[in-house]
Amino acid sequence: MKSIINKLRMDGKTSIVTGGHSGIGRGIVEALAQAGSEIVIAGRREELGRKVSEEVASEHGVRAIFVKTDVTVDADRVNLADRAVREFGKIDVLVNCSGTVHHENAEDVNYENWRKVMDVNLDGLFFVCQAVGRHMIRQKRGSIVNISSNSDLLVMTPQTQTGYNASKAGVDMVTKCLAYEWAKHNIRVNAIAPGYVQTDILPLQKTPEGKPWADIWKEMIPLHRFGTPEEIGAMVLYAASDMSLFLTGSILLMDGGYSLT
Repeated sequence: MKSIINKLRMDGKTSIVTGGHSGIGRGIVEALAQAGSEIVIAGRREELGRKVSEEVASEHGVRAIFVKTDVTVDADRVNLADRAVREFGKIDVLVNCSGTVHHENAEDVNYENWRKVMDVNLDGLFFVCQAVGRHMIRQKRGSIVNISSNSDLLVMTPQTQTGYNASKAGVDMVTKCLAYEWAKHNIRVNAIAPGYVQTDILPLQKTPEGKPWADIWKEMIPLHRFGTPEEIGAMVLYAASDMSLFLTGSILLMDGGYSLT
């Protein structure tokens, strides 16, 4: 019987992580690289992306490259998938972590701001899945992990973010549809739905009364703390690895109990 722990190993595998040069994405890259995966970081910040890929390669002894990618541009999405195959011969894992948010009352949101959120969080995610999925279909194997949010089913407070919430609900349904359609190709598709995670971009906004949003959120989380990128990375590793070969079409919630309140 194969060791349970060994099933978490990613030696000889290649993983693409969009948005992998910072925040939650960086935590995911670290987890996959620690487990032995070769890494393709995709993002728009070239200088930072190259720096992170060099650090990951040096620290973990794996090959790591950066591919400048805007997930809203079709040519970039296709180039990302093709480049990964040229460099590593295959794509075993795709993690979609690129995302954006816009906070504004619903009655004030204009079409441009709505589209910016949808273009990245939903449209970009789907078409990256498509570009990479075509290679995985030819390989007859693969694992895709989409980063959703606990706002997929919840109306968050005190911030107003209709577009973001709607986009993450869409990510869940894309995940389920692809899991169903691509199961026949031995491709698993799952999503991780984090709650609030401690990153450099955790909003510093305050209510009109002067109370920081972060203080309100922490009070609403039963564990009374934010998650960490490392914790999200560990769950992605589980979902991407051979530890979870019977897992597909699932939305794995990680929010410290926030959704229970």
